[in-house]
Amino acid sequence: MNKILDKLGIYDLIAVLLSGISITIFTIFFAYFLCNIRSIVVNPFNINETLVFFVISYFIGLIFQEVSSFIEKRLLFRNHALLKIALNTSRRSYSHLTTIEKERIYNFVEMKLQLIPSQDNDYVIYNYIKFSVKRLGETARIDKNQSMSAMSRSFTLYFIIIFLVAILMSLYKKDIYYFEISMVFLCFSILFLVRSVRFAILRYIYFFRIFYYYVVLKED
Repeated sequence: MNKILDKLGIYDLIAVLLSGISITIFTIFFAYFLCNIRSIVVNPFNINETLVFFVISYFIGLIFQEVSSFIEKRLLFRNHALLKIALNTSRRSYSHLTTIEKERIYNFVEMKLQLIPSQDNDYVIYNYIKFSVKRLGETARIDKNQSMSAMSRSFTLYFIIIFLVAILMSLYKKDIYYFEISMVFLCFSILFLVRSVRFAILRYIYFFRIFYYYVVLKED
């Protein structure tokens, strides 16, 4: 088991496996205590078998990661909307690119690639920067932000599903208790959506900022 975990990268560990474990455990508690589904949930999965539990959790995490990624890119933030948000500058801010940083980065890359400044070069410049930063090997913080964003994104999807299930149960059983619980799940889904967006934006910003200090300034 330790050898298998050692071979997984930080993204697989956090965004897939850890989120899958959390979703699996929370679903068991939800089914056991709220839905009174006991033998159906616990016994067939044989949770006492560690390897089986990890395998099931990994695939559950993988499914949530892929589906939530599709929803984010195709429905919520189409046309690289998060990248454009990350490129909003501030005169003085740690969590945003400064105007000077962005201007000097764009001038540098546009000259390198011979791009026309009047065109929308955001994604072309970002791809060039991402490749350059990965070649430098300075991606530890970026990988962490990507993993945290993906995990939060999976939790957002999960709590939306549980919210809908709780709403249906409140209508079916006509019990206000399930409606109150559903509001808690809705709050969690909003919380994790905010976290997912924040970490995704920070990932973009760190790519640009590392490129600025490790490449642009060194070649000036």
